[in-house]
This record gives sequence, C-alpha cells and structure tokens, in this order.
Amino acid sequence: MSDTTRSMEEIVTKFLRQNPDFLEREPALLKDIELSHSSGPAVSLIEKQVQYLRSENEVLEQRLSQLIQVATDNEKLMSRLHVLTLELMAMRDLPAFFDRLSEALLSEFNADILNITLFDLEIEAGPKTPVFHTRRDDPELQQFQDHLEKGVSVCGRLNRNKRDHLFASRGQWVQSTALVPLGEDGLLAIGSSDPARFYPGMGTLFLDLLAAVVTSRLALEEPAEQRKSA
Repeated sequence: MSDTTRSMEEIVTKFLRQNPDFLEREPALLKDIELSHSSGPAVSLIEKQVQYLRSENEVLEQRLSQLIQVATDNEKLMSRLHVLTLELMAMRDLPAFFDRLSEALLSEFNADILNITLFDLEIEAGPKTPVFHTRRDDPELQQFQDHLEKGVSVCGRLNRNKRDHLFASRGQWVQSTALVPLGEDGLLAIGSSDPARFYPGMGTLFLDLLAAVVTSRLALEEPAEQRKSA
C-alpha cells in the first residue's frame, strides 16, 4: 500500500467517523459497497452492521453477567464475614479465636496455606493453626517493612526469600499470596497454589476488615493500665 493510498484511507475513515449519517444521506452509495463474509458471498453493509452489533452485544452481556456474579459473590461473602466477625468477637479464648480465624480464612478464600505472625505475643493455638511469634525488630522482617508501613493488604506473587520465610518448605508451591498487615500486632499471609487466586489490583476490602477484627481482639488482651493510657 502506497503512502498516498494510506493517507486517502485515513481521510475517508476520519470523515466517516465525523459524519456517521453520511451513507444515510447518500443511500445510492450503498449499492456500490461490498463486504466479504466468512461464508463466501458478499453481504450488505446493513447485514454487516447487524452482525457486528450482535457480536458487541454478546460481549456486553457476558461482561454484565460477570459483574452481576461478582456482586452476588461479594454480597454473600460480606454476609458470611459479618457472621464470622460476631462469632470471633464473642470468643474470650484467644487460641480458639485464632483456630476459628484460620479455619475461616482457608475456606472463605480457597487458600492452601497460612502464616499468622504475631509480634511480641505468644499464643498456644491448636496444632493445625499456623500462629507464630517473633520480635518486632527481627531482622528477617525487614523484607516486609514496606508492606507493614503501608498498613494495607496487597496481593500478588512474592519472591523466593519471602515465600520461604512465610511458608518454609511449602513455599515452593505458593504461586500467589495476600499479605495483610495487622497494625502493630503482626502480619497475616494467605497463600495459594493458583497463580490467579491473589493478583495485583484485586479488591482487599474483606481482608482489611478481617485485619481490623484481629487487631481489635488483640487489643482486649492488653493490660488494663496500658489500655487506659493509650
């Protein structure tokens, strides 16, 4: 295609975009326009437009259906989260609290592995509950410093060092992770073998709400005099 032909096509394209009713004002041109069809015979411009609009409409319907499904799922998850929050806050026993939290996280988020790291607080939870404790100034936590300082949940892939620190030998199977800072109390990590389970940009509202539940519950464990002075 020569530069002259390409330039002329651009002019015609621009003109038709700016004057979408041009063919309606010049209907005689329609008889001279032919568009090839995948089945072979030529079809009219109107038929081609109808085919295009149908295809575009199908795409829009699929997107709308997906949005409705996401909204429905989020509504159900929010309802379950509300029930879970009430259940957790009623628990006076802290180990039982984390046992139930761990169970809920694995089921609600279809996760494969967890790591609940608490700073300067030891809790003897159940054998299946991955609660760990460390000092807030542990050098190993430096690699998570950015996440802790931002104070918001983030999702995506972690490098090998972070995976190994959080999930030990099972870290090699973790393809996506949600990191949830617990304020000054710790860090929660949810891992999945599905690389698309936790992805950058996904909504973290539910994770942030659960983090608030955890920090609120831990605040109840502070000595009375410390709570008064806070």
